[in-house]
Amino acid sequence: MPFAPNDTLGPYRIAGILGEGGMGTVYRARDTRLGRDVAIKVLTNVTLSDRERLLRFEQEARATGMLNHPNLLTIYDVGEADGTPFLVSELLEGETLGSRLGRGPLSTRRALDAALQMAQGLAAAHDKNIVHRDLKPDNVFLTRDGRVKILDFGIAKLSARDGEAPFGGAATEPGMVLGTVGYMSPEQIRGEPVDARSDIFSFGAILFEMLTGRRAFKRNSAIETLSAILKEDPPDVTELTPGAPPAVDRLLRRCLEKERDHRFQSARDLAFTLESLATLSGSATLPNVPRPAPSPTHAPTLKQPSAASPTVRTTVQRAKPKPRISPLLLAIFWLVTLAGAAYAGYVWANRNKVVAGEVTFQRVTFRRGEVRGARFTPDGETVVYSATWDGQPSEVFIASRQAPEARPLGVPDAEVLAVSRGEIALLLRRDRLTGLGTLARIPLAGGIPREVANDVLQADWSPDGAQLAIIRAAGGKYRLESPIGNVRYETLHYIRDVRVAPDGRIAFLEPLRGEYHVVVIEPGEQPSPIASGWSRGATGLAWAPGGHELWLTGTASGSPPSLYAVSLDGQSRLVTRLTGSTKLFDISPANRVLLSNGMWRAALPWGEADAATVDQPMPDSFRERDASWLDWSILADLSHDGKTLLFNETREGGGARSAIYLRRAGEPAPVRIGDGYGGALSPDGKWVLAHHGSKLLLLPTGPGEPRELTAQGSFDQGAVWLPDSRRAIVGGVAGDKGYQLHVLDTLDEKLKPLTPAGIWNGTPRAFAVSPDGTRVAGMTAAGTMAIYPLDGSAATPVNGAEKGEIPVQWSADGNTLFVHRPTGLPAQVYRIDLTTGTRELWKEFRPADPAGVYRIAPVLIAPDGRTYAYNALRTLSDLYVAEGLR
Repeated sequence: MPFAPNDTLGPYRIAGILGEGGMGTVYRARDTRLGRDVAIKVLTNVTLSDRERLLRFEQEARATGMLNHPNLLTIYDVGEADGTPFLVSELLEGETLGSRLGRGPLSTRRALDAALQMAQGLAAAHDKNIVHRDLKPDNVFLTRDGRVKILDFGIAKLSARDGEAPFGGAATEPGMVLGTVGYMSPEQIRGEPVDARSDIFSFGAILFEMLTGRRAFKRNSAIETLSAILKEDPPDVTELTPGAPPAVDRLLRRCLEKERDHRFQSARDLAFTLESLATLSGSATLPNVPRPAPSPTHAPTLKQPSAASPTVRTTVQRAKPKPRISPLLLAIFWLVTLAGAAYAGYVWANRNKVVAGEVTFQRVTFRRGEVRGARFTPDGETVVYSATWDGQPSEVFIASRQAPEARPLGVPDAEVLAVSRGEIALLLRRDRLTGLGTLARIPLAGGIPREVANDVLQADWSPDGAQLAIIRAAGGKYRLESPIGNVRYETLHYIRDVRVAPDGRIAFLEPLRGEYHVVVIEPGEQPSPIASGWSRGATGLAWAPGGHELWLTGTASGSPPSLYAVSLDGQSRLVTRLTGSTKLFDISPANRVLLSNGMWRAALPWGEADAATVDQPMPDSFRERDASWLDWSILADLSHDGKTLLFNETREGGGARSAIYLRRAGEPAPVRIGDGYGGALSPDGKWVLAHHGSKLLLLPTGPGEPRELTAQGSFDQGAVWLPDSRRAIVGGVAGDKGYQLHVLDTLDEKLKPLTPAGIWNGTPRAFAVSPDGTRVAGMTAAGTMAIYPLDGSAATPVNGAEKGEIPVQWSADGNTLFVHRPTGLPAQVYRIDLTTGTRELWKEFRPADPAGVYRIAPVLIAPDGRTYAYNALRTLSDLYVAEGLR
């Protein structure tokens, strides 16, 4: 019988009906033990008389109870009260996808976001060998916070393992047609056994409907619809949805292949492809959506190649006189002997070569520090690399693969960019803040570098070794020039890793909306992005032999970067995943791979001054401790009283979505307050302005609900609140304008430009707010410092500040500005008197162990000057030559 409000079902108090479905009624209820609201699905009396539906209900309880994923409905409890079976799940606020599609199609961006989350949820279910078998819009729920949840595993099939029969009896027998007309796969219609690929077909039908607003196979009757699924293809989605990328149609057709062997073979492959499509179509992953890392194909162990082949011993016994051997047998004996000798010689000559299928790693460097750049010489036998050993500036070395000793080239403060048959392209005096330096050429034998271009980021040689393709900064933009002076591409984004193929094609990486794109320029054509999906960074691009693939190292999760291969049609595959941080540098014609492997750490020193030293130059005897938590504790903000740190764990420790933490003085451990990247802590301590992809969020530090802001743009991860705890300063690109500072009102969610477009943006949070909230110290397009009044009046330069320095904090009286240059060792903070322009050194930061420390930034100071915090970013790596990777 139906339940009324305030009725109880075990420990659950009924609040009201949420809906009714084929297997029962769903109620809103209160868990009186834990004090939380839940949803309870209860079988009705009609259903209880139906044995098959009771089996389906039990299947749903068993199948869904095995799953734990943000995109799958979470089951809390299952039981029976007074003979009434019930299933308790999380309470969702929102609507079903079916209800939403009743109002028309979704935008391409939103459809791909929802599809990505569905694919990730399916991947989690399929990992447990659970196939949904009834995927349709009414079984997909859209929550109010943007999450997608897959519901109702009522006819799910738990695939048999190790010879065990699947549960569920008749409900899962082959030959039975179970599912929903219009979303069933061909094999379901034919009554054949189904697997995960049937869900992928249903997924394709749903995605088609999300994009177009119409069903893929809908006809006038159910019989005609089933026939269309078996025999017909849906229309081209690009014709029905103008603006949808052609790649979306290709993905849909692969999902909707009639033969399951021609579809995506796993939901994980589908999810990875969707990540790339979502970025190319202007999408960003919704908040709190994890990105599962692809499963590794193999994980080779670092080892040295064997020095020699095994020794073969034979024992010969003296024989007694025996009868004469026939000439034929003697000839055979000599042939076998000669063949054996030839084989032994072959084995000896190839004793150091890789056995087919074996992967070996030969270590090239042995000192403590970071490898910055490396390339093979054209013959693949010599390695040219640059490294910072033992805290010293970067230096260039030449080493043979056959010997551990390396010869220094004698060029200080230089990094290797590219190597031709006779020359090395170097970057001299790279600025650790902007990454730019002076391009120079030097013979492989050594000599004096010949400088050829300024403001260069990276470079690679043309196929003939006569010209260089470069990435250069100019006018607030980044240019790809090939050869130097001939602009092939220009963008506002920080493009990197230019590589030229033997046939003249050029490839590079470009970050866009939180994702890294692999971009290729064919001779005489415009740039074309071919793949993306590395949201946490990609680097180390290189052409594989033959030019059919590009390899790179990157990650789409919190795990360290792994080695991927990307075909020119955009298909990506994992080559290998190693422990630690991997970076690809080069691939030789013989398919030897030059890469580094190491570790990263971000120390977070937090110091406090003695009262007697306030407003005086800071002594080195400050009380200082390391407040870092996991592997990459990146400082975001310091409270006004200096007693609370806001920081982010953005790499392996923080997980796929990154983690935001507050650490309060005197407490033994920090508190995790959410996912994403925390930018700034409000002066009243109640809110954190955070970033999740391209979206801005407000996270409460105590009780309360997160709130997603509607402000549109591509914003830096850094931010600074104004004293009213309502407005904040954010930097980024809004619309088609260049980078500028904006005033963001978090209540009406409006943006107001504060600075001209195109100002310098070499690091997040290169700005500081005055104590009274009327002025902001920020940067100009020339990389100098200026003060911008919030009332819109003219900006004024900061006298005494040097180019490349950024503002850190105003003093409490508003008369002094703390500034520093976020570079390597040592890091110096100066105090500038805003009236006179005089400057004095306030503090110099230098860790006791400088090895691998490549940057000290950011540095934050409390307004009263009593407390400070900063990051010391460290990378330690070794260089390897890998053979056998395919």
